[in-house]
Amino acid sequence: MTADDLQSADARPAVLDLQDIAQTADLRPRKRSNAPSRAARLQLIDLLSRWAGGGLALMAGVTIFSAVFVGRVYPTRAAIWAATVLGALFVTRRLLRDFRTGRRIAARPFRWRADYTAAVSVLSAAFGAGAVIALPSHAPPELSFQIFALLIAASFGAGIIQSAHGRTAAAASLPATVFIFWGAWRVGGSDTALWGIGLAIATGALALICFHYFLQLRAVRRFPRTTFARREVMAPETAASSGGAVRQSAQAS
Repeated sequence: MTADDLQSADARPAVLDLQDIAQTADLRPRKRSNAPSRAARLQLIDLLSRWAGGGLALMAGVTIFSAVFVGRVYPTRAAIWAATVLGALFVTRRLLRDFRTGRRIAARPFRWRADYTAAVSVLSAAFGAGAVIALPSHAPPELSFQIFALLIAASFGAGIIQSAHGRTAAAASLPATVFIFWGAWRVGGSDTALWGIGLAIATGALALICFHYFLQLRAVRRFPRTTFARREVMAPETAASSGGAVRQSAQAS
């Protein structure tokens, strides 16, 4: 053994020194974090995967009903819009089915959640685009605002159903509301878009945010974060006796 090896060995703390440091360590709890634990996030992902089918079914039902209703006046526009939404719906539904049945990335729930959120955002954009694709700017106001009301209710309904994950809920509602607001501006002008559609969007967004925080708070309470160091905490007398026994055995060896 060289001199450098002896110096490096002396510089390293011995086992007994590490035990002394552990016994005198500060056991005060760490600063509490408001972020959900990993177990809570997994619980929310499971909740999202179980409830998401209802949101997709709501979008599909409103799309078919609106396409039939608008198709009486604008059949070509309604057919193009319905085909776009159903195509995006097929991809999103397949992602959900593969995860629930364990066929693909079932062991990587966070990756699946990111892929599903991206697919839902595309579906929401296609769904809300009905306010522009299915209805021209010179469409009758009565027909237009009936369709706008259905689209807003369905987009925020799907978002609330999938609000176990905040980004997924926003992806299910925000892209659709942008197109609906644009369609209302084209048909009724700025006043109608701001005071009619704008207030409806604000009300739906508030309901979505409240329900999301309710689900997240429930998951955090059920699966809280651990705030103490994971080591055995003994009484002072027990710690002293065990430390002495360890030293004696080390010296004997």
